[in-house]
Amino acid sequence: MSNAACGSQKFCLTSPINCSPNDNSCVFMSSVPSSNGYVFEMSGPTSGYVAIGFSDDQQMGNDDVYICTKNSSEHILVQRAYTTGHVPPTLQNTSTVGPIISSYIDGVLRCSFITEGEISIQQQSTGHPTYYVFLVHGPSDETGQIQKHTRTLISSTKVDLTSFVTVGTQSGISSAVIGHGALMLIAWMTTGSIGMIMARYMKNAAGKPFLGKAAWFQVHFYLMILTVILTLIAFIMVFASIAAWRSVKGPHPVLGCIVMTLSFLQPIVAFFRPEPKSERRFIFNLGHRMNAVVIKILAVAAIFLGLKLVDSTPTQWMPKVMGAFFAWELLFYIILEINMRLNRKEYSNHFPF
Repeated sequence: MSNAACGSQKFCLTSPINCSPNDNSCVFMSSVPSSNGYVFEMSGPTSGYVAIGFSDDQQMGNDDVYICTKNSSEHILVQRAYTTGHVPPTLQNTSTVGPIISSYIDGVLRCSFITEGEISIQQQSTGHPTYYVFLVHGPSDETGQIQKHTRTLISSTKVDLTSFVTVGTQSGISSAVIGHGALMLIAWMTTGSIGMIMARYMKNAAGKPFLGKAAWFQVHFYLMILTVILTLIAFIMVFASIAAWRSVKGPHPVLGCIVMTLSFLQPIVAFFRPEPKSERRFIFNLGHRMNAVVIKILAVAAIFLGLKLVDSTPTQWMPKVMGAFFAWELLFYIILEINMRLNRKEYSNHFPF
């Protein structure tokens, strides 16, 4: 296995670009058309598995996949599978996979094999078939069953496997998903948090009028409106990607829909709030606060679940950083709450009547 013929006699997808499969930091795949199919090569720095997938888009799901995996007895298997999303792929008949050459040397797993037949995915375009190529690796269990991949690379463009070019890779997380996550973090860990703090703890410190209303209220109002707008944009960004919605299993999308609905209702209900002196004002205050707490809890839970979906590293560092961030915010809330209650107690002691 070599990169010597890449771009001249075979198609190659590598990371880093133009790296050698003999390098233990290189993830590599190549293909050459054969009489009835393709000759595939793949390698990666893993003791578990390396796999290549062919897709009509850059989302996981509805992909034709070939897997090179190693079990606990050091036996290397080549499997063909079909993916339906963020779930273990469905294994297919491997009778069309021909002679296999494999090795595991110095931490690098390598497989070469011949396939018969065409790549079986549904394509929206007509003409000569082109594909996004996925290149992933990760751990496998003692039987060789693959686990969640630790790294995902995708060809930067659709490629024709019969063309002899070398293509670089990009991260397996789409721009829409990155933008969605960034906006949700800004909304519910920054603007939303500050807006809630202003309403709960800053009424005395920022009680002077500003543009006809108390300063704390103005800051709270505009920050929470901004939070709803950011949430709406993030929701539209990811929901517009139908493939992303279909492929995500678990409670994350459900929690996101609940957060979006409650966030949208919060300012509408606030617009119709009773006057401050109204005898029914306490009902609004209680409902407004409870809804805010529910939204915050669900939003944080959805963020944690979302980070676990996109973080394929062995250490899962993204949820851990988020946990530290939320712990700091929770500590800040506790300090402000204690301070507010102590001030109230001190005020009542000085002015008992």
